[in-house]
Amino acid sequence: MLHRAASLLALPLLAQVGCLVVNQEPPPDPYGDIAFNWSFAGEPNCDLAGVDEIDIVILQAGSVVEVIERIPCVGGGLILTDFLAGTYEVEIDAFNRSSELLYAGGFVVRVDGGRQNDVGVVDLAALFDEPPPRTGDLAFFWSFLYPADEPTIDCALAGVTEVDIALDGPGGVQLTETFACGEDGAVFLGLEAGTWTLNLDAFGRYRNQDVHLYELSTTIDIVANRELDLGDLALVRDNANFADIQPTWTLPGTSCSEQGIADMRISIERAGLGTPEDTTTVACSAGTELRRTFVPGTYTVRLRGAGEFDDWVAAAEIDLAPSTLAVVEMTLAPLE
Repeated sequence: MLHRAASLLALPLLAQVGCLVVNQEPPPDPYGDIAFNWSFAGEPNCDLAGVDEIDIVILQAGSVVEVIERIPCVGGGLILTDFLAGTYEVEIDAFNRSSELLYAGGFVVRVDGGRQNDVGVVDLAALFDEPPPRTGDLAFFWSFLYPADEPTIDCALAGVTEVDIALDGPGGVQLTETFACGEDGAVFLGLEAGTWTLNLDAFGRYRNQDVHLYELSTTIDIVANRELDLGDLALVRDNANFADIQPTWTLPGTSCSEQGIADMRISIERAGLGTPEDTTTVACSAGTELRRTFVPGTYTVRLRGAGEFDDWVAAAEIDLAPSTLAVVEMTLAPLE
């Protein structure tokens, strides 16, 4: 009986144990990150050190864990993520744009899970006796402010056959090169970092002679290990070598008012283009109209006025020389 009583008394206690709740902490994160800044023989700036790319090898106990190649050298360092807790060796190589190894170094780090393990500044040792030249690249296209002050890339319309380029750089360095206009632009590689003056001169042809038509001068800054892309450069007209055309007209034996002609349409087309590059409408009674500014060459000037009974027309071909005003006297006749 005593045994049965003891068992009965134990039942409520067992029920209470069955309701017990136990809270457990989540397991710690086994992965951590590695953070470091770099410098190159004491220089933290990639451009000033001549560094373009970084290679990194991570080892543990002599075995390669990860290889990261050709990381662009920008900013001041890196964060390498998701490494299991443990001790790692990190090797770093730094290269210039020509893939020449300039600096090397590394560090050992203990990675604790669940946190960023900051190493601080890692100074890489120089592998050269003299610093390599700091160079960058330059690229640009050209266009021309013609016939109005809106740029065109059409060399034929602009009258340009070739573009001369002169680059004046640090220490008196000068580079010159001539490009066919149809090449659209130019690229210069390996320019010494620093301030340069870029001069562009565009030429056309008149009677087998070069004629200076457009120009541009600007100052640029070349940055080591970078390409400076200037985009589209609009060259301005050298107006001294352009020319003007002034058509004048008469209606023999009659007048604009007698024929009921209110307006005169003027069309000026350069040989070889196929379409007029200048058209305008003026009062027929004006008898003249000055049109400017034109590339030297051969042009056809056409006039047309709509009268009450007939259209009156005239056409003339002219040879337009540089720096001239061509007054074109034209006699209109009824269109047959």
